[in-house]
Amino acid sequence: MAIVNINVSVTNPPKPSQLLKSGAMISMGGTTLNAGEYQLLTSETDLADILAPAKTISTLAWATGVVTVTLAAAHGWTNGSQVPVIISGATPAGYNGAYTATVTGTNTFTYPLTTNPGTATAMGTVKTVVQNEISQMNTSFWAQGKTRAVYVLELGDVSMTDAVEALTTFIAEDVSLGNTYQKFFSYLVPREWDSVAEFKTLTGLYTSPGSLVYFFVTSTIATYEAWTATKNKTVFAGVEAPDIPASEFSMAGPFQSSLANDPGSSNMVPPMSYRFMYGLTEYPLEGNSALLKSLQDSNINYIGTGAEGGLSNKVLFTGRMLDGNPFNYWYSVAWTEINLELDLANEIINGSNTTVNPLYYEQKGIDRLQRRALKTLRNGISYGLILGRVIDTQLTQEDFNTEYDKGTYAATP
Repeated sequence: MAIVNINVSVTNPPKPSQLLKSGAMISMGGTTLNAGEYQLLTSETDLADILAPAKTISTLAWATGVVTVTLAAAHGWTNGSQVPVIISGATPAGYNGAYTATVTGTNTFTYPLTTNPGTATAMGTVKTVVQNEISQMNTSFWAQGKTRAVYVLELGDVSMTDAVEALTTFIAEDVSLGNTYQKFFSYLVPREWDSVAEFKTLTGLYTSPGSLVYFFVTSTIATYEAWTATKNKTVFAGVEAPDIPASEFSMAGPFQSSLANDPGSSNMVPPMSYRFMYGLTEYPLEGNSALLKSLQDSNINYIGTGAEGGLSNKVLFTGRMLDGNPFNYWYSVAWTEINLELDLANEIINGSNTTVNPLYYEQKGIDRLQRRALKTLRNGISYGLILGRVIDTQLTQEDFNTEYDKGTYAATP
């Protein structure tokens, strides 16, 4: 028989949550994924493996200002609907360009074209504008750097309202079991969703302080005021410069920057306002000073320059959500919520699996959990997420109320 018996207890630290680093770019028929499927992209070239091919055109015929297009296969669009499309690869080149098509049959549509380009000798291909946006998102996302992977969430080649409905269902399922099992923290949505009423409704479903769902939205000068009126804390809205390149999707810049945060004591989280943006086009300053001030006052973001600081870099103005709070405000709230739950649950579970130092529901156990929460919050301070100080007290509720009313815990100037 042994002289000494050793009780062995293993305390396992929690695996860090990856939710705040997880976002999805919304595709509407731009990939070969099935509707509702998502895939991780770890580099800019990964999208090419799942990019949907353009639809093949069989015939192009111009007559009295209208081009009739026949496809080699059914397009799947609703008859009589209007669909923004991009024609490319046709000869003569006058057929190519971006147009609003009117669907006339299962594999036909028309679009207006004033001048007759001549008889078509090469038919080319067609994509919807929104299908093409996933490529723009991908290009502008990776232009910011290679530090963060991103998901593509495919909703299918459907109408805008159907796509919003699909995302509504997806998010409801995603958040149903809590943040431990939630897949995505934020979504980069197509430009066309700007004026979809159902999408505004969706963004309003997650405005409670504890909700961990956010949207990066591209608006326009003509429509941004409707977004400002919502004051939804879930929306990071912005407008693009008037003459951006065909490959650019400006809001992919701040979307990537928001996911690139990696809080740590040696890697603090900087303000979202004035962060450098790469490969994006600044909004022209000349003649637009009043407009840009209005955008800032309305909590609408845009790409500018660091000229005031003697820098030629493109920077983000001004990094705010529609409720007027900086992005960092709600990011810090989310970090605190996620990590308090994670660390306290870890303490409780480990406390149920040790005979050396079990956790009981008594004052000592409560004090132990409080100390664990205190450590988490102090980490938040060192990471640049929580401002001020965290004070540990062990008072009765009555004594705490007395000290609170006296201003004992008031912030120091």
